[in-house]
Order: sequence, then C-alpha cells, then structure tokens
Amino acid sequence: MRHIGQTVSFTRPDGQSVNGCLAKSDVTDGAPAIIVVQEWWGLNNQIRGVADRLARAGYTALVPDLYRGTSTVEQEEAHHLMSKLNFGDAVAQDIRGAVQYLGTLSGSIGITVFCMGGALTRRRLR
Repeated sequence: MRHIGQTVSFTRPDGQSVNGCLAKSDVTDGAPAIIVVQEWWGLNNQIRGVADRLARAGYTALVPDLYRGTSTVEQEEAHHLMSKLNFGDAVAQDIRGAVQYLGTLSGSIGITVFCMGGALTRRRLR
C-alpha cells in the first residue's frame, strides 16, 4: 500500500523550520488532527504508516521529523540518535510548532506517542 502522507514544512515558535509527514483524510473539513510522535527509529515507513492509517480513519495526522531526516533500523544507532535529541527543544519547539501548524487545519488536536515519544513526554512533564 502506498503512503498517502506528504512531506510538509512548518515553523517552530522560535522561527526555525522543521519538516514532518502530513497525512490527510479525503474529507478534511472538520476533521480532528493528531500529532504522532515517532519511535526511536526516526520518521520511517512504519510511523508513516501509522499517520496513513489515522488519515484513512478520518484524522489529519502530522509526524514531526525530530531527527531531521535521519532514520535507522539498527538498535545501537537508534539509541545514539535518541541520546543526541534535545528532549526539551523537541517538546517546546518541534511539538509546539506542530500544534500551531495543525491549529490552522483543525479546531481539535490530539497527540499519540510511541516508544521514544513516551520517554520524551515523561521527561518533559517531570
């Protein structure tokens, strides 16, 4: 099955640009939006597939590219990528920028996280 998500660029609160995968439902008028936070592997085909499934279910889904174009299938490299990620910046800037971007498309925004996203959320909320 082909991916329906497209690469988009959106602006973080600090003015920097970040890319992400945006998957939209066929019927976008009034569709709720959801941010999908990647696993530690990066923005790969599996997480794009999650966004696609959400779009097919009627959501507008956005996966911010927290690793800036890098992804892996190797556990050691994934651990290295995650350990280099500035979790505070990812939440305060990338995720917040995603919320602001989706706010232009929908009045209802949620978030779902996988793997690293849980760690990101847990660390930020402490």
